[in-house]
Amino acid sequence: MSWGVILASLAAVAATPAVAQDVYILAGQSNMSGRGALAELTEDERAADPAIQLYGNDGQWRPARDPLDDATGQVDAVSADTKAAVGPGLFFARSLRARSRRPIVLVPCAKGGSTLAQWLPASVGRDTLYGSCLARARAAGGRIAGILWYQGESDTRDAAVARGWAIGFGTLVSAFRRDLAAPRLPVVFVRIADAPAGAGDAERYPAWRLVQSIQSRVRIDCTAMVRTDGLPRLPDDLHLTTPAQRTLGPRVADAMRVLQRRCR
Repeated sequence: MSWGVILASLAAVAATPAVAQDVYILAGQSNMSGRGALAELTEDERAADPAIQLYGNDGQWRPARDPLDDATGQVDAVSADTKAAVGPGLFFARSLRARSRRPIVLVPCAKGGSTLAQWLPASVGRDTLYGSCLARARAAGGRIAGILWYQGESDTRDAAVARGWAIGFGTLVSAFRRDLAAPRLPVVFVRIADAPAGAGDAERYPAWRLVQSIQSRVRIDCTAMVRTDGLPRLPDDLHLTTPAQRTLGPRVADAMRVLQRRCR
């Protein structure tokens, strides 16, 4: 083994947090990866909190800063999202930290445009969205404290696909809990935002309200839904703005805190 490899290995070990930490998985599609403008972050929001760490897509540790889902140096190409910007993850973590002293680790796993079917755990290989996310969550170490899930827009293009959302989501939650050995792992999911109203959107996304309705009726132990009704979106009418993510993150944190008390 070369000295370069040895030194790199030592540096990686040194960069790994040595204290107890709560690990949160950030999964789903583009609104979790984030499309909010980085330029709209405040100076305080750009500053890193040493107690909130990121186990990045490149397999490296660093203080968490947006874009959390940065694809630079991506280890698993299957989940690379080159458009990642501001999502709810860091706002969520800061809200949790405001009421807790435990260090937090964020593990980004979202993939823009992904359907729920693409997430289903047919394989745990790292060439799948599920397998890649699972491997990185395990590599982060610490206690898996919860999963944040924001997905469903891609499933609104076809009513037959949309009707399977609840069953698919239940399968995914069960798989994560089984493979992470956490049978009551809290999962907070976000209901997709208001239906886009641009020209042709009704034809492009015919099952939008169907997915919203199905998500509203999900009843799985130790899960909670957060709504996004009325939150501002980008001109594409699909993606939340930075101010919207600033509102959403604390809502998800509040729901996570309730689940963690209930699901101990």
